[in-house]
Amino acid sequence: MVWGVTNEQYLEVGSRTVMEGDPSWSGPLAGEALHLKVFHVLEPEIKDHIPQDVYDEELMLLELAVGDEKIAKTAAMMEGFRAQPVGR
Repeated sequence: MVWGVTNEQYLEVGSRTVMEGDPSWSGPLAGEALHLKVFHVLEPEIKDHIPQDVYDEELMLLELAVGDEKIAKTAAMMEGFRAQPVGR
């Protein structure tokens, strides 16, 4: 799953939902863990796969607005989620 949102709370809840199922037990993924790996579009692993002209047109302003510090924090959050063991 590749996120584009930069709000930390949305990232956390959304990531947990697609990995473990809906934590609020109120949506269609209640109890349905999809075990998806999560990434953010501004992480180098994803950014490096986007053609430069597309990145410049679609994501460069987001990167500039977010800033290096928040990008690093977001990448660390996503890495933390990916490091969690996946149960099936």
